[in-house]
Amino acid sequence: MPTDSVSRLLDENTELRPLATRLAYIRRLQRRYRSLAPQGLADASRVCAIDGSTVVVCADNGAVAATLRHLAPRLLEGLREAARKSQKHARDQELTSLRVEVQVAIPKPRRVVTPRGEVPAGKLAEVARGLAESPLRKALEEIAGRDAKGRTRPKT
Repeated sequence: MPTDSVSRLLDENTELRPLATRLAYIRRLQRRYRSLAPQGLADASRVCAIDGSTVVVCADNGAVAATLRHLAPRLLEGLREAARKSQKHARDQELTSLRVEVQVAIPKPRRVVTPRGEVPAGKLAEVARGLAESPLRKALEEIAGRDAKGRTRPKT
């Protein structure tokens, strides 16, 4: 069974063609939105839907949403102006409002910290023997001697 790309399947299937058209429209608005919104806000939000003539923007948190609500008139006018300049997509000029919703992003999983292995006392002693008399040599000899005895540093 040959594999086809999802975009090709969407284009070929008449039942899914309206969905593909809508997704292309949202993608086009997203590109325009990213060029209009300040960089930090654009990174923390995205155009997620079109509800009639309303552009729905999803923000990652409440602070971003509040800022976007203040900028909504400017962003909407910028989206309309870009549509007027292109003349290719008349539907883009029908935008009448911009709604901001909060859609909390799933936090990335924390990196698992792996404990480091034991410091080989023999290697530390060997490095210490290769050094001239110095505080570093004394410290390495002390660590190597402590690890060789199986003790840890004092708790005080």
